[in-house]
Amino acid sequence: MAHTNRLNNTHVLVFGGTSGIGYAIANMALSNGARITISGSAQPKVDTKVSQLRSLYPDMPAENVAGFACDLFDIANLEANLTGLFDKVTQGGSKKIDHIAYTAGDSISLPGVNVVTPEALLKGFNVRLIAPSIIAKLLTTGEYMPQTVNSSFTLTGGTNTHKPFPGWTFVAAVGASAEGLIRGLAVDLNPIRTNIVIPGATQSELLQPMLDRMGEEATAKWRRENSLTDTLGQPEEIAEAYGYLMKDKFANGSQVTSDGGRLLVPAGQ
Repeated sequence: MAHTNRLNNTHVLVFGGTSGIGYAIANMALSNGARITISGSAQPKVDTKVSQLRSLYPDMPAENVAGFACDLFDIANLEANLTGLFDKVTQGGSKKIDHIAYTAGDSISLPGVNVVTPEALLKGFNVRLIAPSIIAKLLTTGEYMPQTVNSSFTLTGGTNTHKPFPGWTFVAAVGASAEGLIRGLAVDLNPIRTNIVIPGATQSELLQPMLDRMGEEATAKWRRENSLTDTLGQPEEIAEAYGYLMKDKFANGSQVTSDGGRLLVPAGQ
């Protein structure tokens, strides 16, 4: 039997799809024949990225790429905002989503142990734990995603959870919460599959300000110390991990790491 492209003719929703890994996932899905919807925090940027994606595939119907803004930081109205987004993305449930890739995140600014406050710590969980939890709640209704093993919900973690940088205790804690979430959801959303991708340091808009502050020499040293490949990950490479988890109907409660071997870097390298 000929190999089947399991993303062809599917509908993929990407949270955080206007930049970095999220944009690369949307591009990857389109290249596999999927219809995609991207979501970000600002509609003008969403519209720009929709146009860019359409331009990459000029022979593809324009309606295969759509995009809607959704404010994931507005915790008081989060469920209403997400419900409104899902209603628009699925046209009231008539065109369901087959796969969700969740790459949304804010800049890493959690305080150190010596200055942490309850308010600052709790804020770190808003986008990375609370928002995907409410998404999962909406998926239980069956209105927006078919409840079969063909459907998937993939979150994003980070290697800092497993090998924290100094001063990043609470970044590690937030990342660990996402890993615990996917294992629980794999049970409670079943048969919808829930997994997580663990990227290493990736060349993206989120990382670039830190690299700019470090300078070229310090960045080169940092690359050597945090990967066996002496490189940064590229969004288009990391995107393949999400594609795999969408396609593999036997992957559930799993984590896929793409980190250049960071967790194996010898001490003092």
